[in-house]
Amino acid sequence: MSNKVLNTEAKIFQNALDVFILYGYHGTTIQRISVQAGVRQSVIHYYFRSKENLYVNVVKSLIDNILETNIKLISNKEVIEKYRWFLYTELYNNQNLFETTLQKLYFNEWDDKLSELKKLLEIN
Repeated sequence: MSNKVLNTEAKIFQNALDVFILYGYHGTTIQRISVQAGVRQSVIHYYFRSKENLYVNVVKSLIDNILETNIKLISNKEVIEKYRWFLYTELYNNQNLFETTLQKLYFNEWDDKLSELKKLLEIN
């Protein structure tokens, strides 16, 4: 695979991450991501197929960064707070979609991941 393909996909993903964190699932559109990434909407659909697939990828990345990585090793506290805020608000505002996403990502252990997240986010 060429570097251009990897760079385009990574650029789309990074911009999608930024947009999802800022606007949440319901406030995010493929158009908004395409404008921010500087690519056509069809390019986003080519790489990720749908907004839902992008959301799943974003959630997985954030969970991996927060739960799987030692949070103390991430030096940029502002970034961690943005991640935590996104996960908290999605869990609160989009509980069904968020839990369905966890089930897709962590088939046998999704409820454990949810418990870990709630503990980390201090949600009872």
